[in-house]
Amino acid sequence: MRTSFTFIDCGESALLVDFGPHYCKATSLAILDASERLAATLLPGLGECVPALSSLTVYYDPLQLARERLIEEARSLFAPSQDAAAHGRTFEIPVLYGGEAGPDLDSVAGTAGIAPEEAARLHAGTLYHVYMLGFLPGFAYIGSIPEPLRLPRRSTPRARVPAGSVAIASDMTAIYPLESPGGWHLIGWSPVVLWDMARQDRPLLQPGDRVRFVPVDAGEATALRQRSQDGWRPAPVEGG
Repeated sequence: MRTSFTFIDCGESALLVDFGPHYCKATSLAILDASERLAATLLPGLGECVPALSSLTVYYDPLQLARERLIEEARSLFAPSQDAAAHGRTFEIPVLYGGEAGPDLDSVAGTAGIAPEEAARLHAGTLYHVYMLGFLPGFAYIGSIPEPLRLPRRSTPRARVPAGSVAIASDMTAIYPLESPGGWHLIGWSPVVLWDMARQDRPLLQPGDRVRFVPVDAGEATALRQRSQDGWRPAPVEGG
C-alpha cells in the first residue's frame, strides 16, 4: 500500500487527500477502505467522501468539524498498519463487439497488429477494477485493459456516442451510460442500463466493484436490451 500522500484544501469545506499523479489498484483499494473507515467515525460535520483515481475528496462543515481534527483522523486511517480490505461486487456485463456496435474495433485491432476477434477476446478476458465514477452519471472508469489495446484518445472526438457504447482509451475501459459526446474508441455495445434518471436508482457500478465483460451475439444483445428496458439489471456474481 502506498503511504505517501498530501492534504490539499479545496475551498473552506473540502479536503483532498492526494496520492499523486499515479494510480494503481492497491492505492484505489486503500482509498476506498479509508473512505469507509472515515465515514464510520460519524464525526460531527463530516460530509460525503468522493474517491477518485488516486485521491479522496472529503467534504465537511468547518463550523462543526475543525480542519485539524479531520486531518488527524484521515492520517490515522491511511497509516501503514492498515491493510486495504476487499471491496465491491463482481458483475458480468454482456457486450456485442464490433460492427455497428463497435465501429472502432477494427482500427484498434489493426493498430495492435491483431485480428478484431483477438482484440475482443483480450478485452473480455480480464477481470477489471472500477476505480471511480465521473464525467457522466454512472460513467465508471474501469481498468486496466491489456497492453496491446492501450491507445490514446481519438484525435477527433465524436459529437454523439450512443448510450451503452463500450469504449477504451489509455489503460481504461468504460460503458457510456448516456448518449453524449466522447473521444474514446468504441469497440462494442452493452444492453445493460447502468443509470436511469427516471428510476432514480444509483449507478449499477460503484468504485471497488469488479467487472468481467462477456461477449454476446446480436440476438442475445437485443433480447437483453428488452429485459433492461423492463427493469432488468445483472445481479452480482456469487463468490466474485
